Amino acid sequence: MVESRVQKKPKERIKQAALDLFYYQGFHSTTVRQIAQRAGVNPAMISYYFKGKRGLLEQLMVQFYEEYFNVIEQHQADDMDQGQLTPYQRLLSTLSASFNYLFEHYQMTRFIYRELTIDSTLIREIMTVYLGKEKYYYITLLEELKQAGTLRSNDVEMITLQLLNTLYMPFLQPQMIRKVYYIEPHSDEFKQRYLEQLNFFVENCCR
Repeated sequence: MVESRVQKKPKERIKQAALDLFYYQGFHSTTVRQIAQRAGVNPAMISYYFKGKRGLLEQLMVQFYEEYFNVIEQHQADDMDQGQLTPYQRLLSTLSASFNYLFEHYQMTRFIYRELTIDSTLIREIMTVYLGKEKYYYITLLEELKQAGTLRSNDVEMITLQLLNTLYMPFLQPQMIRKVYYIEPHSDEFKQRYLEQLNFFVENCCR
């Protein structure tokens, strides 16, 4: 048991060091040696635990998205248990849970979506399944609104695209938010105000 705890500590240090460097430098500009130096470990340990830099990135992303989807699924299960929520209320509830998770994991969220904007082949290869799963959750909720006759447009895919882009925006444009609107994008004040606008977006999509 002692040996297991000792082995776990450097592994977690490697993951945090990699996330820090990927965030500030980008994946391709970060070397294994830099990660090892920041984590205070021998570079060989990265190969031992993760089979290299790509394996390390994959593990970070798997952990991030598995936790993210667990949050959404648990939230939706709790909503269903209540039994009285409308499709509109369930959509708002899921959207709030999504934004709260992404906001709480700001560094990883920003890294992922920033890499997607520069058309990183590696990120796209890893992300295809996860983005498809996220799309499925929201299309399902919007289809319920459509069937209930409360969705203004029949183009559920385009509404899903707009909704998810609105969800991601704060993690793609922090400098604009900070320099143009004079709001700290990682503050509780911004979080609350932006959640209100996400709800307003959904409200305008409904009759």
